[in-house]
Amino acid sequence: MSIYNALYGRDGHGVGPNEPEKKGFARFCQMVGRDLGQLLGTNLMVCVLCLPAALGVSLGVTLLSLPLTVVCSAVTGLLTGPAMVLLADCALRSLQNDPSQWLPRAKQTLAAHWKAAGAFGCIGTLVLGLLCFVSAFVFDAAAQQGYYPGLAVLVFLALDFLVLAVLGTLCAAVLPLQSPVPDNLLRRAGRLLAAAPARCVLAGVLMLAGIGGMILLFPVSVFWAVLFGFWLPGLAAMQTLFPVLQQTYGIEVRSIPRPAAPEKPLTAQEQKKRSRANWWYYNWGIVAVAAMVIVGVAYVAHGLLTTADPDYTVAVVTAEALPDEAVQRLQTALADYAEDANGDGAVIVQVNNYTWSDDAALTDMNGQMAGATQMNTDLANGESKIWILDDPEGFEQAYGALREKLGENWKTQLILWSQQSTLSNLDLGSYNTAADGSQTVDVQRRFAGYSVAVFDASDALWQALNS
Repeated sequence: MSIYNALYGRDGHGVGPNEPEKKGFARFCQMVGRDLGQLLGTNLMVCVLCLPAALGVSLGVTLLSLPLTVVCSAVTGLLTGPAMVLLADCALRSLQNDPSQWLPRAKQTLAAHWKAAGAFGCIGTLVLGLLCFVSAFVFDAAAQQGYYPGLAVLVFLALDFLVLAVLGTLCAAVLPLQSPVPDNLLRRAGRLLAAAPARCVLAGVLMLAGIGGMILLFPVSVFWAVLFGFWLPGLAAMQTLFPVLQQTYGIEVRSIPRPAAPEKPLTAQEQKKRSRANWWYYNWGIVAVAAMVIVGVAYVAHGLLTTADPDYTVAVVTAEALPDEAVQRLQTALADYAEDANGDGAVIVQVNNYTWSDDAALTDMNGQMAGATQMNTDLANGESKIWILDDPEGFEQAYGALREKLGENWKTQLILWSQQSTLSNLDLGSYNTAADGSQTVDVQRRFAGYSVAVFDASDALWQALNS
């Protein structure tokens, strides 16, 4: 027995036989509750079929190998196409209120459309792989030059992915359906787009947000993908497209059996009870969403009201990220010399460790891009007054901040960490670099060759360190 039948198939739930069909979010919840088993089963099959593509494309993109990306995308796409058709057919079954067993229907759909699905998957996955490769190449090239890709480049890539998501969603949606007249897949998708462009774009956005998010977070998103990753955006996208699909292809929707009307009139108390049950039946989803929104707002408000702002901010730019324990020790050690600058009763020194190097080979691409973005924000807002630099010359060449803040003779304004008596005598401890603790790094010894740039000599923390 499905979850839907367990919750709503019993007598006395208070919904009359002539109640109208649900729409929107209530309809979505109805399908999820009724067909959760088939959705999870289909999602698992889609995950298995898409896993080779995820691994192959990731390998080619990570190695920045165009031939490997092309081969892996095209070959694994032969499995991705049938997976997307299975996903669309599963959603259609729910939208049609089809009482038949989902697995035999899935086999029948694959047997009828496996050739077209394979070709669709091969081309679609190839285009997706190429877009991922181009994106990685652009970010890697930008990181090697020490800057972040501009807004125009990001918008262009985002639009490319959106176009692919819209076309892929439409092709997958129409592929399991029997066309009234023989026609190729792209023309059928194009007719849907022309008939209802807003719905088609929205469906593509839903798929892009769901599946694109998993791609960006892969392999961290594997657990989410196995349970919810495909059916959740797939069902939402197909529900968005269903009115135009129903109009174009004449899809039959079966009516859901309703409980019989009571033979005897209800008492006033029974009528009130039935009305309350009926209201809850149609509005429980809204209540649940409202409750989650209230909890979310309360959580955010609590965080904003209870989080203490830092009194001072110090930037540490290194090619290799510092462990959290080392950053925490540095914050604690500096706070011992500081005063409560903002009057909130707590002395907080925030140390921002930016992973960046002029030589991109010394750090990973993701860390380099994240570090560059965060540093740009910090420099633009003037948050950090004290900068501890692993490579000041490379930092200046990439950002020009030292010349801007310290003048033409910026090199003479730098202070070696080892020559600043207070800093060089801080108790910063050490951290392990091996799992068994056999190798450790002394933080002071690591910082000995670093340089300190003070953008504001009147900063109270710097004054305290020199007093």
